Amino acid sequence: MKIFIIVPAFNEAKRIGKVLHDLKKVNLPVIVVDDGSKDKTYQVAQRYGFNVLRHSINLGKGAAMKTGAIAAFSLGADAVIFIDSDGQHKVSDLPKFIKVLQSGKFDVVFGVRDMLKVPFIRRVGNSIASLLVWSFFNIRVLDLLCRYRAITKKAFGKIEWYSDGYSVETEMVALTGKNSLKHCEIPVSTVYYDKFKGLTPLEGVGIIADVIKWRIIR
Repeated sequence: MKIFIIVPAFNEAKRIGKVLHDLKKVNLPVIVVDDGSKDKTYQVAQRYGFNVLRHSINLGKGAAMKTGAIAAFSLGADAVIFIDSDGQHKVSDLPKFIKVLQSGKFDVVFGVRDMLKVPFIRRVGNSIASLLVWSFFNIRVLDLLCRYRAITKKAFGKIEWYSDGYSVETEMVALTGKNSLKHCEIPVSTVYYDKFKGLTPLEGVGIIADVIKWRIIR
């Protein structure tokens, strides 16, 4: 199985270097997608010899993930693993994803953090959204919002998401359930460098609204 690593990035010049340095130790092709960064993210990423794509403007996390996935599958990938560019996903967890993908038993692999280490407000929002997705799409995923995940080419053909921003992870789970794709969950490290970064309560409300919308129109 040919597996690509996809690294979406936005204004991560300070941290992406460490991630890409660690990925050099993994014998897998890597595609970095700079989502219109204002800092030196693109220049830093280029130093490591990986395939670096760039959006001229910031289109959102979901769009960057889709750009990376489309590029990888066009280059012959059988599956892709998405890993964040800020170091909150440990490269040391990659072998778990690779092992599951190579087994051929699953179309989608979701990372699951230790939820007791996730900030309280995010944990509550995660739980509410998870219950809605379970109710509407018949899929139970413990950590709906963990961005560390993998999909096969077959899965991408069925769950190609519309979300550009932070709703992308939830939409992927919902479409995995709707299309009855084989999936599993694996534990991953829980790391927070900046408790103020990432999903805001308002964006969390937006995700819940999106779940209801998908129930109606998808």
